[in-house]
Amino acid sequence: MIYSKWMSYIDDDVKINKLVIPGAHNAGSYGMNKMACCQDDDFYTQFKYGIRHFCIRLDTARDGTIVLAHGVTKGVSFESVLYQFRKMLQKNDSEFFIFDIREYYDQKFGPITLHYKADPKKVDELLKKYIDPEQYAFCDFDKIGDVTMGDIRKSGKRYILLNEKKDYAYSTDCPCILPWDKKVFGSLAPDFARGTLEVFDKHSTDGFYWFQTQQTPNPGTAVKLTTPRKLDMSLRPYFKGIIEQIAVDPERLEKVNIIAGDFMTYDYAKVRDILRLNLVKCFVKKGLEAEYEKGLYE
Repeated sequence: MIYSKWMSYIDDDVKINKLVIPGAHNAGSYGMNKMACCQDDDFYTQFKYGIRHFCIRLDTARDGTIVLAHGVTKGVSFESVLYQFRKMLQKNDSEFFIFDIREYYDQKFGPITLHYKADPKKVDELLKKYIDPEQYAFCDFDKIGDVTMGDIRKSGKRYILLNEKKDYAYSTDCPCILPWDKKVFGSLAPDFARGTLEVFDKHSTDGFYWFQTQQTPNPGTAVKLTTPRKLDMSLRPYFKGIIEQIAVDPERLEKVNIIAGDFMTYDYAKVRDILRLNLVKCFVKKGLEAEYEKGLYE
Protein backbone atom coordinates (compact mmCIF):
# COMPACT_ATOMS: atom_id res chain seq x y z
CA MET A 1 0.00 0.00 0.00
CA ILE A 2 1.26 3.48 -0.80
CA TYR A 3 -1.08 5.63 1.26
CA SER A 4 1.51 6.71 3.83
CA LYS A 5 3.94 7.80 1.07
CA TRP A 6 1.78 8.60 -1.95
CA MET A 7 3.29 12.06 -2.47
CA SER A 8 6.65 10.47 -3.25
CA TYR A 9 5.12 9.31 -6.56
CA ILE A 10 4.14 12.82 -7.70
CA ASP A 11 6.16 14.73 -10.32
CA ASP A 12 8.18 17.75 -9.23
CA ASP A 13 6.43 20.05 -11.70
CA VAL A 14 2.91 19.44 -10.34
CA LYS A 15 1.43 22.57 -8.81
CA ILE A 16 0.17 22.12 -5.25
CA ASN A 17 -3.18 23.77 -6.04
CA LYS A 18 -3.76 21.31 -8.89
CA LEU A 19 -2.64 18.18 -7.04
CA VAL A 20 -5.55 16.03 -5.86
CA ILE A 21 -5.30 15.85 -2.07
CA PRO A 22 -7.54 13.81 0.27
CA GLY A 23 -8.80 15.85 3.22
CA ALA A 24 -10.61 15.07 6.46
CA HIS A 25 -13.62 17.27 7.25
CA ASN A 26 -13.55 18.23 10.95
CA ALA A 27 -10.44 16.12 11.27
CA GLY A 28 -10.25 16.56 15.04
CA SER A 29 -13.78 15.39 15.85
CA TYR A 30 -12.86 11.74 16.50
CA GLY A 31 -14.04 10.57 19.91
CA MET A 32 -16.69 13.26 20.21
CA ASN A 33 -20.36 12.47 20.76
CA LYS A 34 -22.32 10.99 17.86
CA MET A 35 -23.80 14.32 16.79
CA ALA A 36 -20.35 15.92 16.45
CA CYS A 37 -18.13 13.00 15.40
CA CYS A 38 -17.08 13.13 11.73
CA GLN A 39 -13.94 10.94 11.83
CA ASP A 40 -13.14 7.57 13.37
CA ASP A 41 -9.43 7.85 14.00
CA ASP A 42 -6.72 10.19 15.20
CA PHE A 43 -4.56 12.39 13.00
CA TYR A 44 -1.66 10.01 12.60
CA THR A 45 -3.99 7.23 11.47
CA GLN A 46 -5.62 9.64 9.03
CA PHE A 47 -2.15 10.49 7.74
CA LYS A 48 -1.37 6.78 7.18
CA TYR A 49 -4.61 6.51 5.19
CA GLY A 50 -3.38 9.25 2.84
CA ILE A 51 -5.01 12.35 4.30
CA ARG A 52 -2.90 15.45 3.65
CA HIS A 53 -5.35 18.23 4.45
CA PHE A 54 -6.42 18.51 8.08
CA CYS A 55 -9.03 21.04 9.16
CA ILE A 56 -8.77 21.76 12.87
CA ARG A 57 -11.08 24.05 14.82
CA LEU A 58 -10.02 25.37 18.21
CA ASP A 59 -11.73 26.58 21.35
CA THR A 60 -10.75 27.01 25.00
CA ALA A 61 -11.92 24.76 27.83
CA ARG A 62 -12.96 26.19 31.20
CA ASP A 63 -9.55 25.43 32.66
CA GLY A 64 -7.86 27.49 29.91
CA THR A 65 -6.67 24.51 27.87
CA ILE A 66 -6.75 24.93 24.08
CA VAL A 67 -8.93 22.10 22.74
CA LEU A 68 -10.27 20.82 19.46
CA ALA A 69 -13.89 21.71 18.83
CA HIS A 70 -16.87 20.98 16.63
CA GLY A 71 -19.37 23.65 17.52
CA VAL A 72 -20.19 23.49 21.23
CA THR A 73 -18.62 20.03 21.51
CA LYS A 74 -15.09 20.02 22.85
CA GLY A 75 -12.58 17.29 22.15
CA VAL A 76 -9.02 16.45 23.13
CA SER A 77 -6.40 19.06 23.92
CA PHE A 78 -4.55 20.68 21.05
CA GLU A 79 -1.25 19.89 22.75
CA SER A 80 -2.01 16.15 22.78
CA VAL A 81 -2.63 16.02 19.03
CA LEU A 82 0.53 17.93 18.20
CA TYR A 83 2.47 14.86 19.30
CA GLN A 84 0.87 13.11 16.34
CA PHE A 85 1.92 15.81 13.91
CA ARG A 86 5.46 15.70 15.26
CA LYS A 87 5.43 11.98 14.51
CA MET A 88 4.40 12.78 10.92
CA LEU A 89 7.43 15.06 10.62
CA GLN A 90 9.76 12.40 12.00
CA LYS A 91 8.62 9.77 9.50
CA ASN A 92 7.73 9.74 5.80
CA ASP A 93 9.85 12.76 4.91
CA SER A 94 8.52 12.62 1.35
CA GLU A 95 5.14 13.83 2.55
CA PHE A 96 3.77 17.34 2.83
CA PHE A 97 0.48 18.37 4.42
CA ILE A 98 -1.83 21.35 4.79
CA PHE A 99 -2.58 22.25 8.39
CA ASP A 100 -5.75 24.38 8.37
CA ILE A 101 -6.07 25.81 11.89
CA ARG A 102 -8.50 28.44 13.11
CA GLU A 103 -10.74 29.32 16.00
CA TYR A 104 -14.18 27.80 15.60
CA TYR A 105 -16.40 30.34 13.88
CA ASP A 106 -19.22 32.12 15.71
CA GLN A 107 -22.57 30.36 15.62
CA LYS A 108 -25.91 32.15 15.76
CA PHE A 109 -29.01 30.49 17.18
CA GLY A 110 -31.91 32.96 17.04
CA PRO A 111 -30.99 35.89 19.31
CA ILE A 112 -28.00 34.02 20.77
CA THR A 113 -24.52 34.07 19.25
CA LEU A 114 -21.93 31.62 20.53
CA HIS A 115 -18.32 32.77 20.41
CA TYR A 116 -15.27 30.53 20.39
CA LYS A 117 -11.78 31.67 21.31
CA ALA A 118 -8.30 30.21 21.34
CA ASP A 119 -5.54 32.63 22.26
CA PRO A 120 -3.18 32.79 19.24
CA LYS A 121 -0.20 33.34 21.54
CA LYS A 122 -0.90 30.07 23.33
CA VAL A 123 -1.41 28.31 20.01
CA ASP A 124 1.92 29.68 18.76
CA GLU A 125 3.69 28.45 21.88
CA LEU A 126 2.36 24.93 21.30
CA LEU A 127 3.19 24.95 17.61
CA LYS A 128 6.73 26.10 18.35
CA LYS A 129 7.17 23.45 21.04
CA TYR A 130 6.01 20.48 18.98
CA ILE A 131 6.22 21.09 15.22
CA ASP A 132 8.68 24.01 14.90
CA PRO A 133 7.08 26.23 12.21
CA GLU A 134 10.34 28.15 11.75
CA GLN A 135 11.94 24.98 10.44
CA TYR A 136 9.00 23.19 8.81
CA ALA A 137 6.27 25.68 7.79
CA PHE A 138 6.33 26.59 4.09
CA CYS A 139 5.44 30.26 3.76
CA ASP A 140 8.10 31.84 1.54
CA PHE A 141 6.06 32.25 -1.65
CA ASP A 142 4.18 35.02 -3.40
CA LYS A 143 1.38 33.06 -5.06
CA ILE A 144 0.31 29.55 -4.10
CA GLY A 145 -0.77 28.87 -7.69
CA ASP A 146 2.88 29.05 -8.76
CA VAL A 147 4.19 26.62 -6.13
CA THR A 148 5.17 23.15 -7.35
CA MET A 149 5.93 19.96 -5.49
CA GLY A 150 9.53 20.47 -6.55
CA ASP A 151 9.60 23.89 -4.90
CA ILE A 152 8.38 22.39 -1.64
CA ARG A 153 10.87 19.53 -1.80
CA LYS A 154 13.79 21.89 -2.43
CA SER A 155 12.72 24.06 0.52
CA GLY A 156 12.86 21.16 2.97
CA LYS A 157 9.58 22.34 4.47
CA ARG A 158 6.84 19.91 5.47
CA TYR A 159 3.54 21.76 5.83
CA ILE A 160 1.57 24.89 5.12
CA LEU A 161 0.00 26.49 8.18
CA LEU A 162 -3.18 27.82 6.60
CA ASN A 163 -5.05 30.61 8.37
CA GLU A 164 -6.93 33.38 6.57
CA LYS A 165 -6.29 35.90 9.37
CA LYS A 166 -2.60 34.97 9.71
CA ASP A 167 -3.24 34.61 13.43
CA TYR A 168 -0.13 32.51 13.99
CA ALA A 169 3.55 32.97 13.30
CA TYR A 170 4.48 31.45 9.91
CA SER A 171 0.81 31.05 8.93
CA THR A 172 -0.30 32.04 5.45
CA ASP A 173 -3.54 33.47 4.12
CA CYS A 174 -3.23 32.16 0.56
CA PRO A 175 -6.62 31.90 -1.21
CA CYS A 176 -8.72 28.91 -0.17
CA ILE A 177 -12.39 28.40 -1.01
CA LEU A 178 -14.84 25.80 0.31
CA PRO A 179 -18.17 26.38 -1.45
CA TRP A 180 -21.21 25.39 0.57
CA ASP A 181 -24.96 25.65 0.08
CA LYS A 182 -27.35 24.84 2.92
CA LYS A 183 -30.06 23.40 0.67
CA VAL A 184 -27.68 21.24 -1.38
CA PHE A 185 -25.65 20.00 1.56
CA GLY A 186 -28.81 19.30 3.51
CA SER A 187 -30.37 17.26 0.70
CA LEU A 188 -30.78 13.49 0.61
CA ALA A 189 -27.96 11.37 -0.80
CA PRO A 190 -29.09 11.06 -4.46
CA ASP A 191 -29.84 14.77 -4.67
CA PHE A 192 -26.62 15.67 -2.90
CA ALA A 193 -24.56 13.59 -5.33
CA ARG A 194 -25.88 15.74 -8.17
CA GLY A 195 -26.08 19.04 -6.33
CA THR A 196 -22.59 19.06 -4.87
CA LEU A 197 -21.08 18.87 -8.35
CA GLU A 198 -23.28 21.76 -9.45
CA VAL A 199 -21.89 23.77 -6.54
CA PHE A 200 -18.38 22.70 -7.54
CA ASP A 201 -18.93 23.88 -11.12
CA LYS A 202 -19.99 27.38 -10.05
CA HIS A 203 -16.73 28.26 -8.35
CA SER A 204 -13.05 28.59 -9.18
CA THR A 205 -9.93 29.97 -7.53
CA ASP A 206 -6.23 30.47 -8.11
CA GLY A 207 -5.65 29.12 -4.61
CA PHE A 208 -6.76 25.93 -2.87
CA TYR A 209 -10.14 24.54 -3.91
CA TRP A 210 -11.52 22.69 -0.89
CA PHE A 211 -14.33 20.50 -2.23
CA GLN A 212 -16.69 19.16 0.45
CA THR A 213 -18.25 15.73 -0.15
CA GLN A 214 -20.26 15.29 3.04
CA GLN A 215 -23.85 16.21 3.78
CA THR A 216 -24.62 18.66 6.59
CA PRO A 217 -27.51 18.08 9.02
CA ASN A 218 -29.52 21.23 9.62
CA PRO A 219 -33.07 22.07 10.70
CA GLY A 220 -35.22 22.97 7.74
CA THR A 221 -33.33 20.72 5.30
CA ALA A 222 -34.26 17.33 3.90
CA VAL A 223 -31.82 15.43 6.14
CA LYS A 224 -32.93 17.43 9.21
CA LEU A 225 -30.92 16.81 12.39
CA THR A 226 -29.19 13.46 12.35
CA THR A 227 -25.71 12.08 12.92
CA PRO A 228 -22.83 12.51 10.45
CA ARG A 229 -22.33 8.74 10.50
CA LYS A 230 -25.87 7.98 9.33
CA LEU A 231 -25.46 10.49 6.53
CA ASP A 232 -22.09 9.02 5.57
CA MET A 233 -23.47 5.50 5.33
CA SER A 234 -26.31 6.65 3.08
CA LEU A 235 -23.95 8.64 0.86
CA ARG A 236 -21.13 6.09 0.48
CA PRO A 237 -22.78 4.25 -2.45
CA TYR A 238 -22.76 7.55 -4.37
CA PHE A 239 -19.23 8.69 -3.57
CA LYS A 240 -17.45 6.82 -6.36
CA GLY A 241 -19.92 8.26 -8.87
CA ILE A 242 -19.13 11.80 -7.71
CA ILE A 243 -15.41 11.22 -8.27
CA GLU A 244 -16.01 9.53 -11.63
CA GLN A 245 -17.99 12.53 -12.83
CA ILE A 246 -14.98 14.67 -12.06
CA ALA A 247 -12.63 12.27 -13.83
CA VAL A 248 -14.50 12.36 -17.15
CA ASP A 249 -15.01 16.13 -17.27
CA PRO A 250 -11.92 18.11 -18.38
CA GLU A 251 -13.00 21.36 -16.71
CA ARG A 252 -13.70 19.66 -13.38
CA LEU A 253 -10.50 17.66 -13.61
CA GLU A 254 -8.48 20.80 -14.23
CA LYS A 255 -9.58 22.54 -11.05
CA VAL A 256 -10.13 19.65 -8.62
CA ASN A 257 -7.72 19.94 -5.69
CA ILE A 258 -8.58 19.12 -2.05
CA ILE A 259 -11.44 16.62 -1.69
CA ALA A 260 -12.66 16.31 1.88
CA GLY A 261 -15.19 14.05 3.50
CA ASP A 262 -16.36 12.38 6.69
CA PHE A 263 -15.07 9.08 8.12
CA MET A 264 -12.13 8.91 5.75
CA THR A 265 -10.56 5.96 7.62
CA TYR A 266 -13.70 3.80 7.67
CA ASP A 267 -11.97 2.01 4.80
CA TYR A 268 -9.64 3.01 1.98
CA ALA A 269 -12.42 3.42 -0.60
CA LYS A 270 -12.80 7.20 -0.49
CA VAL A 271 -9.08 7.99 -0.42
CA ARG A 272 -8.43 5.42 -3.17
CA ASP A 273 -10.95 7.02 -5.51
CA ILE A 274 -9.56 10.48 -4.76
CA LEU A 275 -5.92 9.51 -5.29
CA ARG A 276 -6.69 7.80 -8.60
CA LEU A 277 -7.47 11.25 -9.99
CA ASN A 278 -3.74 12.01 -9.88
CA LEU A 279 -3.26 9.22 -12.41
CA VAL A 280 -6.03 10.63 -14.58
CA LYS A 281 -4.36 14.05 -14.40
CA CYS A 282 -0.99 12.46 -15.37
CA PHE A 283 0.67 13.71 -12.19
CA VAL A 284 2.43 10.47 -11.25
CA LYS A 285 6.13 10.19 -12.12
CA LYS A 286 6.81 8.55 -15.44
CA GLY A 287 7.41 4.83 -15.07
CA LEU A 288 5.75 4.65 -11.64
CA GLU A 289 2.12 4.79 -12.76
CA ALA A 290 1.52 1.04 -12.51
CA GLU A 291 3.20 0.83 -9.10
CA TYR A 292 1.13 3.76 -7.84
CA GLU A 293 -2.13 2.25 -9.03
CA LYS A 294 -1.27 -1.20 -7.71
CA GLY A 295 -0.42 0.35 -4.36
CA LEU A 296 -3.88 1.84 -4.11
CA TYR A 297 -5.46 -1.62 -4.30
CA GLU A 298 -3.08 -3.78 -2.26
